[in-house]
Amino acid sequence: MVLTERKIMDFLADELDVDTDGLSADDELFSSGLIDSFSMVSLMAFLEDSEGIQMNSMDVNLNNLDTVNRILAYLAKVT
Repeated sequence: MVLTERKIMDFLADELDVDTDGLSADDELFSSGLIDSFSMVSLMAFLEDSEGIQMNSMDVNLNNLDTVNRILAYLAKVT
């Protein structure tokens, strides 16, 4: 499955209970407190399952995962 902005936003809303109304793909998720460390683990599992990848522990950082656009850029590099 190729993840899109919409699919990630749907996951945030449906699975992590994030209010995505008005949320842009550049809004910070973790840094702003929208998601916590437990939610980040769920997000990582979703990304791995959806894309069939295994995230390297060195890749788990805010540069790759703090916004939807950063997530999409990261996935473009590793898939």
